[in-house]
Amino acid sequence: MELGFIIKKLISMWLMPLPFCCLIILFGLILSFWKVAIGRIIAFSGVALLMLFSWQPFANSVLYPLEHQYPSFDLSLPIDAVVVLGNCHSVSEDIPPMAQLCGTGLYRLMEGYRIWQANPEAELFLSGYAGDESRPYAEVVGEIALSLGVPEEKIRLFPTAQDTQEEAEQTAPFLNGKTFALVTSASHMQRSMNWFQQQKVGELYLHPIPAPAHFGAPKKSSNWKIETSALLKTERSWYELLGNIWAAIKD
Repeated sequence: MELGFIIKKLISMWLMPLPFCCLIILFGLILSFWKVAIGRIIAFSGVALLMLFSWQPFANSVLYPLEHQYPSFDLSLPIDAVVVLGNCHSVSEDIPPMAQLCGTGLYRLMEGYRIWQANPEAELFLSGYAGDESRPYAEVVGEIALSLGVPEEKIRLFPTAQDTQEEAEQTAPFLNGKTFALVTSASHMQRSMNWFQQQKVGELYLHPIPAPAHFGAPKKSSNWKIETSALLKTERSWYELLGNIWAAIKD
């Protein structure tokens, strides 16, 4: 992996809600040895932020608008390809391939497969690198797609793509002039659409059709609890915010 990619991942890891709040709390506690009042205020602020990020109403309020910018894919639309973006996985010979995917990855793959079933002549593009695992994500989901009945000649793998930008750049040459569905998490769809729409092949830009999968925030909820599941929702929103900032910096 490139040094820049590793640095980007390390920085984004520490800017996620939980580590970020922990850093604030730790900084406040250390500072309290010299500046008691200021240190306690900072530490308390970190705790308060962590509680807010873990509160269901807050988490749903920031995630729901992000997830509902695009409608679900219309299966009546004819397409030439289905592009399913990668996610995380954990390779193990002790469990079946489908169980090796993270939950989000499984949602993406199943939505891609649902769309492909309505367009069996279409190609199925699967991407995702290995990371710290022994096999690339693309190979694992490709094996699952084969077991679901997708013909091998219809599957095209991109096992070296490390992020959304690389997924867009690597798949673009094979999507020239094609109508295709872009499948990813609903919260990740806007940024993914931006990357793919920026790709130009010849004189034409790509025109993906959004196919959002994995919705986490309900429209209405009576749950007012502070829970780790809410913290995960906030993390997804925060992750996309940081991703958009990074994309703007690169542009």
